[in-house]
Amino acid sequence: MGGVAGRFSPPGSPMNKLVTGIAAFTVLLVHTAAHAQQGEPPPPQEYPPAYAPPPGYVPPPSYAPQSYGPAPTYGAPPAYVPPPPPAPYRYAPAYRYAPPGYYALPPPPPPRDVLYRPFMLGFGIGFGGLVFDDAYTGNHTHQGGLSYTGRLGFGLHPGLMLLLDTEGSVVSSGPSSISQSVNVIGLQIFLTRRLFVKGGLGFGAAAQDDLRTHWGAAAMGGAGYELAQGWNWSFDIEATISGARYHDNGIDQSWTNWSLVNFALNFF
Repeated sequence: MGGVAGRFSPPGSPMNKLVTGIAAFTVLLVHTAAHAQQGEPPPPQEYPPAYAPPPGYVPPPSYAPQSYGPAPTYGAPPAYVPPPPPAPYRYAPAYRYAPPGYYALPPPPPPRDVLYRPFMLGFGIGFGGLVFDDAYTGNHTHQGGLSYTGRLGFGLHPGLMLLLDTEGSVVSSGPSSISQSVNVIGLQIFLTRRLFVKGGLGFGAAAQDDLRTHWGAAAMGGAGYELAQGWNWSFDIEATISGARYHDNGIDQSWTNWSLVNFALNFF
């Protein structure tokens, strides 16, 4: 350009100076632009360089950092209280299991009431006597001797029995043998588990040697105490008195046999 200006304008002319100034300004502007392009970093890109933002894209607003108030203050923590010691553990009793394959047995039946006797059979012997009228002398005689007893009982209720009872005595008076046997139907009642009373009505038979036997109405009463009681047996002592009235050849006679003590064994 300088050559062109020199060709058409003389050196030092105003046109030549103007052209020279414009050229210098252009060089300076290009140099400044190149320097600015090399020194400033490229603007951040939100998308990959190969992709342009879509039409109508609005960049997200920038948010200023939120400021918070002062941090809350906390009081002093409560004082530490140690927990109470644990209570001693008590073990439950060990459970005993039944052996496998076996079943628990049913409880045993209650013990049998010894006074419940559906059936009873007893007999005994002891010391007693007889009050009688001697056929040879005609005297009313009292004589000691042997006494005996026998009974068959049927239970009506525990402690109450229906009796078929026999009470008798055999004595000797000189050369004679005299006996009386009283057979009654009566009751035996237990006042306690061992003490009992009995009595009944029936008939008596009296005999002296080989003379004729007399028959008459009779009654019996007595009491006893069971010294021992087993599962199906008992042993007692008892005392009885029995009387019978006879009428022979227009003459009334009263005979009485008694047992001071009889020892009897009963089975039921």
